[in-house]
Amino acid sequence: MKFFRRFIPNFIVQPQLRLWWLGVILGTLMIVYSCDTTESVKPNQGQTFIKLYGGSGSEEGKDLIQLPDGGYVLTGSSTSMSNGGKDIFVVRTDNLGNVVWENKYGGSGDDVGNSVILGSNNNIYVCGEKTQDSLGLLGFRDVAVLNLSLDNGSLISEKTYGDVIRDEYGTDIIEISNGFFISGTMSNPEPSQYYLIQTDSNLDTLQNSSRYTGTENVDNYSARSFEYSDPGNPFICFGTAIRSQNQTASYWFHAFTYKGNSDNLGQVDHYGTEQNNEFCTDAFQTTDGGYILGGISSGGATNIEMVVKVNPNLQEIWRHLYTNEFNKNIKECGIIQTKDGGYMVSSTIELDDPKNDEISLLKLNSEGEEQWRKTYGSNEDDTGSKVIQLDDGSYAVIGTIGFEINQDSQSKMCLMKINPNGDLVPIN
Repeated sequence: MKFFRRFIPNFIVQPQLRLWWLGVILGTLMIVYSCDTTESVKPNQGQTFIKLYGGSGSEEGKDLIQLPDGGYVLTGSSTSMSNGGKDIFVVRTDNLGNVVWENKYGGSGDDVGNSVILGSNNNIYVCGEKTQDSLGLLGFRDVAVLNLSLDNGSLISEKTYGDVIRDEYGTDIIEISNGFFISGTMSNPEPSQYYLIQTDSNLDTLQNSSRYTGTENVDNYSARSFEYSDPGNPFICFGTAIRSQNQTASYWFHAFTYKGNSDNLGQVDHYGTEQNNEFCTDAFQTTDGGYILGGISSGGATNIEMVVKVNPNLQEIWRHLYTNEFNKNIKECGIIQTKDGGYMVSSTIELDDPKNDEISLLKLNSEGEEQWRKTYGSNEDDTGSKVIQLDDGSYAVIGTIGFEINQDSQSKMCLMKINPNGDLVPIN
């Protein structure tokens, strides 16, 4: 295990602190340093690439992308200076993780950014959820998409999608040739269903291309969507569904192809085990045209990661379950294919010493066999969300780091850089 506390002697606190660079000591474990420049960071200082973002409240990190200039765009949520609940929080940084701009977007309820992409027009698109302002007291949520300027984060346009008396939240957005495809979940009233939306380039819904769908009469939860090779079913969606209409049946990883303008699903597949509940939380298209699916298997003494490799025709190639040396529960799960043909799983693992949650990275080879697992975090609850691999082979991880500076400030959005062996790397 590699915890932040092992690296404390190398951290340097600089005087030009801003509020979002918390110039404090977290117990005796962590010192957070502020804005660095290439000139101010000397390799022999050994400063590691761990950056925190936020204000006087609490923040969480959900998704990230790397920009062509080497910087990053991060999204999640923030309660700092909000109008009541959480606001969608978006941060653009340079390649060292220093803030270029940061903005919050939201109303009086809870609003969260779950996914971020860079559009072909060089604008940022953030997909997530927004509490309805008109019925804020009832707390119903709609899928929300923000169109933001890359230069300064200004809001170009905002669209919400959903039924006025239902809960919907967006999980993923992709750009297609004539617009965007948004995947989400309708979670209220039961049973939950996929909520799929096809739009034009202005984010306006195409006629008859926004609908609730999925396996009938059972719960369905969306994870990710992609364009598909079948002209008759141009999209493929991954998530979770109960395999049979028997409500005592277990949850399985779920895949289906989708026309975009019909309630009827194309090819439908499930992946899992009869005895456990398995929840697909992320998917990634692999270089062979297939997909790698990551999620959680629940049913034994602990919740553990499950990874499934499928070919372009959605046939299962292999499936693996992963225990951990701590014999503890896994929560959350993101997955990517790595440049060596293997895979990286980002997740959250529960630990007892100290009793908290930590960020976990699980490296797999091309056959899904475990190569290494390492954990990272503070002495409070920390959450791992998504990981990307950079051109130099290292990894950037977004998550949430726990704090107890005061009762109103409990977490911060975190960006870490990890080398190919799983070690925190210095800024250089």
